[in-house]
Amino acid sequence: MGSFHYARHFGLLAAATVIVFLLGHWSLLSESLFILFAINGALHAASLVLTLRTPQSLARKSLFIAIAIALSVLTLYIGIICLVLFAVLPGNERLYIVLGVCSLSGAITYASLIRIFWVRSFSSRVVLVMSVLCMLATSLAFFARTLTDFLGGWWLTAVWWFALSGSLWFFDTHSDALRREVKSIPKDITP
Repeated sequence: MGSFHYARHFGLLAAATVIVFLLGHWSLLSESLFILFAINGALHAASLVLTLRTPQSLARKSLFIAIAIALSVLTLYIGIICLVLFAVLPGNERLYIVLGVCSLSGAITYASLIRIFWVRSFSSRVVLVMSVLCMLATSLAFFARTLTDFLGGWWLTAVWWFALSGSLWFFDTHSDALRREVKSIPKDITP
């Protein structure tokens, strides 16, 4: 069943994607990445809070959204630091590495926040798998973005959101997914 109403959650994410697309298309926030990252964090966090299955206090929901906004802005600063740290690499390679680090670190912190607030049954392994899936999806989205001018920053945001939420849905509704893999490995392997 899961911790969230996932059909509603994905519908809200689609609406949030349209908002991010319009903000990027009209260049309303092109001058302030800080505000853009804060809005991105707030939109996804709100789409989770509004689709919770169990009632929660307004203070708890607000705290979750506030921390998600802070984590999203922190990811921006991680990207800025990584651009400096990896300045010795050629342009394209540096951008892929920085994007991967940002995507991975953002997903680890955000999935951990979801684990702390809403889905306590998630293990560290689930958080790590979700984060790697986000990193891979975002890297593929960045590659696709290099092929066409239509796909802007909104595209990377939307892909990251749907990768995180898709993996959240899978591991929340299939709680034994990783345990099944571990059980299939023989315990006594002797040479």
